[in-house]
Amino acid sequence: MAARFTIRELLDAAGGTLYAPSGFGDPVIDGLTIDTRTLVPGMAYVAIRGGTFDGHRFIPDAMAKGAVLSISDTDVPYPHIRVENTVLAYQNIAKMHRERFDIPVVCITGSVGKTTTKEMVKAVLETTLNTHATVGNLNNQTGVPTTILQINESHQVSVTELGTNHFGEIDAIARVAQPTICLFTNIGEAHIEFFGSREGIFRGKTEMLRHMRPGGTVIANGDDEYLRTIPHAITYGFSEDVDVRAVDLRQDGLSGVSFTAELFGSRLPVTLHVAGKHMVQNALAALCVAHLLNVPDAAALAALSAFQPGAGRSGVVRTDRFTIIDGAYNCNPTSMESALDVLNGASGRKVCIFGDMLELGPDAPAFHARIGAYAKRLGIDRMLTVGTLAKNAAFDPKDAYETVDALLADLPALLQDGDTILVKASFGMHLSAVVEAIKAM
Repeated sequence: MAARFTIRELLDAAGGTLYAPSGFGDPVIDGLTIDTRTLVPGMAYVAIRGGTFDGHRFIPDAMAKGAVLSISDTDVPYPHIRVENTVLAYQNIAKMHRERFDIPVVCITGSVGKTTTKEMVKAVLETTLNTHATVGNLNNQTGVPTTILQINESHQVSVTELGTNHFGEIDAIARVAQPTICLFTNIGEAHIEFFGSREGIFRGKTEMLRHMRPGGTVIANGDDEYLRTIPHAITYGFSEDVDVRAVDLRQDGLSGVSFTAELFGSRLPVTLHVAGKHMVQNALAALCVAHLLNVPDAAALAALSAFQPGAGRSGVVRTDRFTIIDGAYNCNPTSMESALDVLNGASGRKVCIFGDMLELGPDAPAFHARIGAYAKRLGIDRMLTVGTLAKNAAFDPKDAYETVDALLADLPALLQDGDTILVKASFGMHLSAVVEAIKAM
């Protein structure tokens, strides 16, 4: 069900001026889109200027597909609302739509684990509640308003992921989402190039708190030295002084992990069929949200037991010849070390295929060298690298490749039957092609 607006409502939210022929009237708008590929007749098209494209070029296409009007920052020969900034207008309209609903909105941010935690929270909530959630990782300046505009009268809760790589971005999109529950996963080094330090990242992430609705709740990773300082937060983790704690941790290699969750006076046995100690923290966060929103424990535990991460997010893929840990979607120093811990729990020969971690600033070579040193300490058998930065992590210079294509040409000779292979890099390195090539061998 699309978010519906009158022209008057759009003008009130976005500002600007309507330019339309006489007799245009005040038609009802059946939703907004910033992508003509998703446009259906009756919608309004919002033209966004991006770094590599200009949505204004597609206004004729939008009108031909049945758009009622466009929202643009320049005059066009079609019905349109002219505004100074179309991104801000889009956010303001989404904010107005959010204010139509008095439902819990869970907003999730952090350096690592946002999407996996969001999916876990969604999984436990939808056992009991009609749950709206961010699709994929639409977590930026246009992705969050796109997500919020999908809320409709049937939804009982919304789970929204907030991402950032610059100061002010969380402030802008949290203003749209207006969280009732603010969930923080951790403060790592992701995007440190733009924030300058982990303390800067902490300040950028906690911009969300400015827009939490009165009476809202904060949930924070109490094992994180920065997040544990947020006043009045419900904390989770392994530390003795957190509110929700994991104890009796038992790891079963790549098959998963089990533990007991000490949760507000209860002791719950939790089994995850995903590997890694870091997944326990994600699950604890999900259990905190489930408890706050009155999801029965049994339902939440069953959902966590059935949970599997999406492609590229450290799920395990088994073929006739290899076991692959697919982390090709994203990477930063914290998540890379956690992934290496998972690899270290595998049996047989352990191979890491590691690509550049981006947006780490002037210390990027040192961050990559740190990963190589950590892998060597763990006893990882072979480190193959891709990119100009990741070469700093190579055990042997001959195992450092400049491009994905160069690695793919040699890959059949580099792997052995029975290998467990971790593939991980920033998304821009396109190591998903390596995962697919290994699957095809």
